[in-house]
Amino acid sequence: MPELDILYGFEFATLQLKERWYRLHGVSLTASLQIFPRAFAVGTKKKNYVTCTVDDSARCDYQDNLEPMPEGFIPNKYDLQKSKGKAFERYLKQLKAGELFVKARGKEIVFAAGHHLVRAHFGLEGTMVIINTNDYNMMIANDCPGNNSNPGKASRMRSFIVPPHLTVPGARGSASDDRQQTMAIFAAVVGVEHTILLVDHNRLLRLHILSRAKPWTAEDLKPEAEVNISSVSLMILLTHTLSQIWPDLWSKNHGPDWTYETQHAEQVLDNCRQGVLAQGAASAQPTGVPESTLLDVMCSSQDVFNGYGQHTAHDLLHRVRLFPTTPPFYVCSSDVLFDRLKSTLSSYAKQYISTTYRERCLCQPNQLTPLFFNYTSNDNYLNQYLLVFRKSTLRMPRDEYNQFAKEGLFNRAHTIGDHYDVQPHELIKTNWKEVPVYQFSQAGKNPIYSVIVARRPATWRYAPEHVEERIAPDARDAGFSTTLGPASFHMFKENQYGWEGKAKPGRKAVVCF
Repeated sequence: MPELDILYGFEFATLQLKERWYRLHGVSLTASLQIFPRAFAVGTKKKNYVTCTVDDSARCDYQDNLEPMPEGFIPNKYDLQKSKGKAFERYLKQLKAGELFVKARGKEIVFAAGHHLVRAHFGLEGTMVIINTNDYNMMIANDCPGNNSNPGKASRMRSFIVPPHLTVPGARGSASDDRQQTMAIFAAVVGVEHTILLVDHNRLLRLHILSRAKPWTAEDLKPEAEVNISSVSLMILLTHTLSQIWPDLWSKNHGPDWTYETQHAEQVLDNCRQGVLAQGAASAQPTGVPESTLLDVMCSSQDVFNGYGQHTAHDLLHRVRLFPTTPPFYVCSSDVLFDRLKSTLSSYAKQYISTTYRERCLCQPNQLTPLFFNYTSNDNYLNQYLLVFRKSTLRMPRDEYNQFAKEGLFNRAHTIGDHYDVQPHELIKTNWKEVPVYQFSQAGKNPIYSVIVARRPATWRYAPEHVEERIAPDARDAGFSTTLGPASFHMFKENQYGWEGKAKPGRKAVVCF
């Protein structure tokens, strides 16, 4: 699932597009929104799946007469069929262009242009890509049944055929002449020269649209941390924010961002800590009953840990030197552990907007097609930014390794939380050490990953007596399967060269007599 590392990359790519346009043309980049209900999921007989919702609050005062249907314009029949009676039916027309704005926040991102703003949550493997607008127009003119095994559903969940010149000859997705690459485009932000596509071959991507009579502005997308108010208390600052539109742009169960709204996020975390301590004091945990885990809380409580998921939560907990199943009460009852967690939540998130990360992992391959698999980005991400999640080994710097060793976290005879006297031979003097990463599995539960092998207390989940332990399978060995990082999405993997493919022969050897 795209987490904060990926969403910041989407934002950066859009900002780069805006910057290049302004540098070349001297004016702001404008674009318009277009949605494709024909690609939306249809759900099942037992459970409906809602892909697109429309905000109907008082703020959203947009009227259809602001953008009349052009004379002679006929929407696509498949879009009409999927939109009949739905709130998003009003968007099946040519919408006016307006200045483009973008903002990422945790696991969500918004694009605003003209009267309309769309918020996207990318589900399991949704992503975005920027292509030439001419190629975009060619693509949306050629749709086809989707990849569902049920022919009826495939016809109702359509895909778009990728033009051959956007595919990579000899890549696995174009290995046979009769195979066409397709793309499930849910929405597009259409510019004069380039278009941003929101894509998901699993069709779990979700959209929420806010439309108003007044065009969206840059000020509307500024979080409270960017409001220039000095010498006021945090409470006044938060109260001021309630009068702004910013909170209404996001899902109600998603809280402040650890990069752009650090002060607010820390306040929410402090409040969460007080709640955990109060709950722990009110009801003592019975002996032998496993407590909830910090990993579970981080992944499920987006109101506190917005943007964090399985991957980023695992790697952050490694940075904090905590086993993933550490109970929240254990951390909240220790000022040292809690302060370490609080400071790392922000510093870990901010690495993904650093110049170094952007140069290493958000670089563009020197290729004609934007769908080319970015080998450099993929290698840099998996080797330099992936720590323990789905990794078999980790190269730990000396200072970090010795901190783990001093707490007895590499000693299987030690129990986490007990006093530990480190021995000199347990510390290293070399610059780094390669350490195995273990996968801990328990029946019916997701596996967890850590370099920590010290014993967990009996009341923690994944206690040694009830867990299977092995060296973790490595995402770097996943081949053509999608894994982690900005390059590892289905449409890019389709354009990854296969090792079974035969390349064209080179020139004949020169024979000298």
